[in-house]
Amino acid sequence: MRLTGSCRAAATAIVALGFATAAEADGGIFDEGRLGVYEHDASVFGHQKESGADIGVEVLFKPFNFLWEPRLAIGGLVNTDGETDQAYVGLTWTWDFVHGVFTSDDGLYAEATLGGGWNNGLINVTDPVLSQERKSLGSNVLFREDVDLGYRFNPVWSIAVSYNHISNADLGVRNEGLNDIGVRVGMKF
Repeated sequence: MRLTGSCRAAATAIVALGFATAAEADGGIFDEGRLGVYEHDASVFGHQKESGADIGVEVLFKPFNFLWEPRLAIGGLVNTDGETDQAYVGLTWTWDFVHGVFTSDDGLYAEATLGGGWNNGLINVTDPVLSQERKSLGSNVLFREDVDLGYRFNPVWSIAVSYNHISNADLGVRNEGLNDIGVRVGMKF
């Protein structure tokens, strides 16, 4: 049985959250799990060629006690149209900047993630027809940045608008980059 992209993403989410919950029961290392839906290759700061939606899964570890307490983030995005999928790792910094918006437990926050990742996209598209439909990413290993603006309902649940970008920072011959924008829900363990 071959799983479609969205089925693979759902299976990955269930497994990731299951591992995180099990690890937490043992005094664990995980802090938060997230599930999101993104517009793939959104035309924000670039030209859209690829299509579909991305289903994203992310697990964040407990904060490190240095450099404004970042959390290690590990995640992935699976494209529902069978185009570029991603897996990534990075450091995430969170800033809570408004507390008590509607209740004593809620608030607004911003996040930034810097890291790298792997993708299964095309590296060097030379076919004129294919170049209208697929990006030339220049490498399967790329830099990845993410920024989020979110609302925390309570100490457990949050929702955020998320924007992420992958590219090789012009270190390769090709560097079309890929942008995703979407919404994701977070659950603290």
